[in-house]
This record gives sequence, C-alpha cells and structure tokens, in this order.
Amino acid sequence: MTGPPPGQPPPADLPARVFRALYKGFDLHTVGGTHIAVPTGTPCYAAPTLAEVARQISGREHPGPADPAGPCGRET
Repeated sequence: MTGPPPGQPPPADLPARVFRALYKGFDLHTVGGTHIAVPTGTPCYAAPTLAEVARQISGREHPGPADPAGPCGRET
C-alpha cells in the first residue's frame, strides 16, 4: 500500500476506511459529524424528530435489516 505523494495530506476518508477494514462486523454511518457504529445488519432509524423516528419504526411490519434508502441504511 502506498501513501499520498510527499507533501499532500492523506485522504479525508482515511479514518473511516481504516475503521471499516478493522471492524468488518460493524456498519459505520456518519450523521452531521457524529460517527455511529452498529453491528452489521442492525436496523438504524434517524430523523429530525422523535415522532418521525417512531413513525419509521411503527411503519415496518417486521423490523429487520436497515432500509437501504434510509439515512442510516447506507454507509457515508
């Protein structure tokens, strides 16, 4: 593995890439500067209000893996 050319800073996503390489059993999400690590496949709900989070949870027939379209269902 090679690093950045001399005099250039490492890529901004380097810490996240290292985390993902070391902790493959966890999904890493970044929301507004806060990093969230949850076991792979764990549902994750996020919204600006608790009422919206409750609606997301209540709207699922059978809670299961995170919805890929949801804010926590994709790695950022």
